[in-house]
Amino acid sequence: MKKRMALLMAALMSVSMMAGCGSDDSSGESNTGGSSDESQTDSQDTAQNESGGQEAEGGDVTIRWMQFQVEYTNQVKQMAKAYEDEHPNVKIEVEVIGDDYYDVLKTKASSGDMPDVFMTAGYNEIVTYKDYVTDLSDQEFAGQIADAALECISLDGKIVGLPVQMSGNGIVYNKKIFEENNLEIPTTLSELEQVCETLQAKGITPFANQFKDDWLLGQFVNYGFAGGDDTTGFIEGLNEGSVKIADTDKMKDFMNVLDLMLKYGQEKPLDAGWNEAAATFALGEQAMIFEGIWANDTITEIAPDMEIGLFALPMSDDPADTKLAADVNGVWHVSNTSEHADVAKDILNWIVSSDAGQDFLLNQCQVIPAMEGMAFQGTNPLSQDVSKYMEQGSTIIWSWPLWPDGYYNESGKKLQDYISGGSGDHQAALQSLDDLWINLASK
Repeated sequence: MKKRMALLMAALMSVSMMAGCGSDDSSGESNTGGSSDESQTDSQDTAQNESGGQEAEGGDVTIRWMQFQVEYTNQVKQMAKAYEDEHPNVKIEVEVIGDDYYDVLKTKASSGDMPDVFMTAGYNEIVTYKDYVTDLSDQEFAGQIADAALECISLDGKIVGLPVQMSGNGIVYNKKIFEENNLEIPTTLSELEQVCETLQAKGITPFANQFKDDWLLGQFVNYGFAGGDDTTGFIEGLNEGSVKIADTDKMKDFMNVLDLMLKYGQEKPLDAGWNEAAATFALGEQAMIFEGIWANDTITEIAPDMEIGLFALPMSDDPADTKLAADVNGVWHVSNTSEHADVAKDILNWIVSSDAGQDFLLNQCQVIPAMEGMAFQGTNPLSQDVSKYMEQGSTIIWSWPLWPDGYYNESGKKLQDYISGGSGDHQAALQSLDDLWINLASK
């Protein structure tokens, strides 16, 4: 067993994975998507090319492209090469950065060195970079953006970005373990506890808890924020001081869920980050793990034959409260400082309208499309389950892009303090989240 675990851990170290908007194991990579040796003169004029897009006339144009989704590094390089093949005078320089992405982006903004195309998580992060985004409302792709994605990519009523994909997180589970033990997908907290009791009685640890990762706990906090009827109103109330986290039932509910996961998880949950948790889950030592669709590649890299699925995290004993957190994951923007904004816009339109661009999104990245007229074509079973919840209308948003800067990771650290303290004092933990909000929102 030790030898097998060592081999699995070695394999894991070679796999890059980013959880939604942040990851403990991300890394930066700078590269050029393809090559173009044609030497021509610069021009902002554009002309229609064979694919129906626009191409810069007569100039050798370099587009600097920067994003944080490290899991799509190779795919973005291939996309850049495909566009360059169709537009010989354009070179796309791709830079992919993990954990330090926003630090790098802020530095570039303050130094006047913004890339032509850059990425945010949308919502409040667009507000942070409002002085750098371009109004894209008149672009062809704007009319194809799905209604569920519009709020995330809009600013003051204007469309300012192209959503990369829809994504989701919840409980990833081992289908074989569930089937062998005649377990149904739980839709209430009591049913989830019954599942855990059954598994524990069979000698199976129900949960692999990767609570060494503060970003994951930050995503877990979202279920408390977004579980209510008016997430935006609740957050506005926090900013105004008219509501408190510690007084909110939905926030109290997610603490009950956290306690259940701790009760039925492995020992020392703060010692396990993604690498450790993925390895033991892939070995079949646990039946469930709180994660997102991005987990599929890493798990199947270790256990290619494992069948996994994703279900919504039950928050109470009311099935109506059981919804999956799903939202836009990544938004591409055109910088208003770009000298080649027309070309940058054309690339975004090309991604949506051309066969090669759609192949990049739907087949290479296997995204859940955020565009009308596109259907999910991937094989990721977790994405398939998210798509089903979206079709049923049983989803809540990812609210963390609406939080104060830094709250995403710092709220996770507060829950780590709660876990390490072992007091079980929900009120104190929730009050610490209130205090953190006040502190960060005032900066």
